[in-house]
Amino acid sequence: MDPEDYQPEITSVDRMEPHDIEAEQALLGCCLIYRQAARDVLRTVQPSDLYRAAHETVLRAMQRLADQGESINAHTVVAELQAVGDLTRAGGAPYIHTLTAAPPPAAEVDWYIRRTRALALRRAIVQAGIAITQDGYGTAGRSDDLAERAVALTRAVRDRGRAAQDTPTQDIHDFLSVADDEPDWVLPGYLERGDRVIWTAGEGGGKSVLLRQLAVTAAAGVLPFGREPNVLGPKRVLVLDCENSEAQSRRRYRGLMNTASAIHQPVKRGQLHIHCRPEGVDLTRADGRAWLMRRVEDVMPDLLVIGPIYQLHAGDPNSEEHARKVTIALTEARVTAGCALVMEAHAAKASGFGPRGLAPVGSSLWLRWPEFGMGLRPVEDTTSAEHDRARRVVPWRGARDERLWPRFLRGGWTSEGEWPWTPYTPIDADHHGRSETGALS
Repeated sequence: MDPEDYQPEITSVDRMEPHDIEAEQALLGCCLIYRQAARDVLRTVQPSDLYRAAHETVLRAMQRLADQGESINAHTVVAELQAVGDLTRAGGAPYIHTLTAAPPPAAEVDWYIRRTRALALRRAIVQAGIAITQDGYGTAGRSDDLAERAVALTRAVRDRGRAAQDTPTQDIHDFLSVADDEPDWVLPGYLERGDRVIWTAGEGGGKSVLLRQLAVTAAAGVLPFGREPNVLGPKRVLVLDCENSEAQSRRRYRGLMNTASAIHQPVKRGQLHIHCRPEGVDLTRADGRAWLMRRVEDVMPDLLVIGPIYQLHAGDPNSEEHARKVTIALTEARVTAGCALVMEAHAAKASGFGPRGLAPVGSSLWLRWPEFGMGLRPVEDTTSAEHDRARRVVPWRGARDERLWPRFLRGGWTSEGEWPWTPYTPIDADHHGRSETGALS
């Protein structure tokens, strides 16, 4: 239920000051019990958003502890309040411990955050309305000045808690005065920090293999499709496999790790981290987002590989709202680590007599969100497609920058030191790299 829709019984006094004491207690209780909940609350809720003065005092104490790098729990909060002389103002030690008695599940903290902020905004609207009404009924001041004051008051409500976060707008000359616009590469020519890339293919089309190859080569310090060293050195990689079991993933990564060793670029300990969660993770829920962020904050990767997309939420795969919530969680992870993000998605089923489309199945948001959308499609030559796993690399959305992804790939691992996917040029390709059949050279 949307917190805006929840309306407990209202008295005449409540109408002047909208509030929900139980929601505030639940919010603070979550902070005292769940570490990620405390981070989420302190990042989004201001002490002044709380109606009860004692609760505002408690949240300020939590802010101070967070600023000092201290743990947040009932004991540390009581000690902090006592140290600054605010313990009585906060209700005393027994009240602080009462807040931890029956906190809601961690997954529900997002609802209490939105509920608390929504009511704080309503109180600000009421207070601005009262001030405007008093000005209107009063006799002091010019009417046009009072109108300007009314606009300023309502603007302040609109920008409540946001204006301080805004960065100033820049004159175009100042904006262009920054000379260093060189890409901050993770894999030079292929992946820049901040890139969002979605790879698609049909079932068994090789997209999962390709993502594993990207993960291992980045961690080993080589470029994705050969032996050429990455001039920037090995990168820290986090793989969150939301489809395969640990046993399945171990079997598939061993060959890749052996290839890295065979070309004398072994993956060193600490460079590649993996977590398998075959049941998926629901990033539309607070507990799912917390699971993601704990792992990202622990590793702080240069490259995050996660997916497939259909395993990242439990709702309607075509829902734009669910997709939007997933992208918000992924954006927070990407921005927190300053990493490149690579995902995989299933391509839509073929329709009619033409080739199978490569756009990701599900919400149309996935067509617009990434910087790069790439697909693997079997080449037209049946022998090349089936015997040599030859594939066209087909962009299914307009790229936002130039990259070096090859036009054609074929299955490798035919000899020691070869990656599963290697670039090739078809024998009938013209000088632009186009080919009618994709026959192997």
